[in-house]
Amino acid sequence: MRIPFAFLLAALFANLAAAQQTEFKVGTWNLEFLGAGGNYRENLPPRTDADLAAIGKKVHELGVCVLAVQEINDEATLQKVATGAGPSWVAMLGTSGGWDDGKTAQRIGFLYDRAAVELLYAAELLTLPREFESASIFHRVPVTACFQHKASGADFRLVTVHLKAGRKADDEKKRRGESTLLAGWIDQLLASASEDHDVILLGDFNSTYGTQPQQAFESQQHMHYLRQRQAMPTIMHFADPIDQVVVADSCSEVVRDSLAVDNDFDGMEKTAWRQIYSDHFPVTVTLRANGDDDPDAKFAPGEASARLPVASRPATAATATATAGGLPKPGDRIEVSTVHEGVLVGTLLRALPENGQGWLLLDQNGPMAIPMHNVRMIRAR
Repeated sequence: MRIPFAFLLAALFANLAAAQQTEFKVGTWNLEFLGAGGNYRENLPPRTDADLAAIGKKVHELGVCVLAVQEINDEATLQKVATGAGPSWVAMLGTSGGWDDGKTAQRIGFLYDRAAVELLYAAELLTLPREFESASIFHRVPVTACFQHKASGADFRLVTVHLKAGRKADDEKKRRGESTLLAGWIDQLLASASEDHDVILLGDFNSTYGTQPQQAFESQQHMHYLRQRQAMPTIMHFADPIDQVVVADSCSEVVRDSLAVDNDFDGMEKTAWRQIYSDHFPVTVTLRANGDDDPDAKFAPGEASARLPVASRPATAATATATAGGLPKPGDRIEVSTVHEGVLVGTLLRALPENGQGWLLLDQNGPMAIPMHNVRMIRAR
């Protein structure tokens, strides 16, 4: 049988195009109270600097260029992990997730390799409502970041979450609120013809396949959960995977069957592995590209007052991002994220300065004054 020359030529060009494509990985990993003091990890001793370096080495070994992270107490500890991954790695963390004790936090953000990707834009989704059916939600505000992969030219938006934990009815209601409202935000992005639709949602969903978050994120039929080739847990405590990756159908760079869970404990005993790393396992996915497939599409910039890293926000950001319903008033209970003291919770004693300058006066078992230039974010409790 003679094969037409045109067919052979088309096949040759297709093979050449495939050979020129570049593969790279992104991932997500809940690092279980990284940097937090106190006994939050079932009597495990605090991680040492050697442990943090080992986590960084593990990140490097995963082969990712960007890693979404959850349960991070502070940026300084996360930067030690970044240093362990390599000299070009950077930590970027959101400001929400602080606890009432003023010491502990479960923040979310990203580690990324500046040698492999360029950060185009990053922000906290501070405009999302913080209440749903009279329940407080988004204690850990989703964080989004847009990157361009230098070797392939592909650009993409990541959105990382840590949805409400727990299996009680109230926990499920809060997850329903968080997933419904975030899905609405993503749907708006994907409804815009000028917006870049290369969107990947990933993180700790605290829920498995077939539950309400999946129904919310897939409701418009343009985002779909990735599934493992062989179902594996993503956390030590449950058989079902709870760390998920959801991809816009229009994001053609993602290899749909590439979702992988690194849960072999690296030959270590389970408790010893957890002592260094986490009770969660890292989850990765592969992208494959040859250039930007939608060069005219852009990632819409959000509010300047929500920009990350925090240092890139305007000086009045702390005031501008206080609450969706307006600035808190004297007597209001507020949560203040600060540069040096971490998260503080107390009662506002005096009206906030409108120009973002001066002092914030807070009653936290006694009055204290915080310079506004050290305030990262304020929100009502």
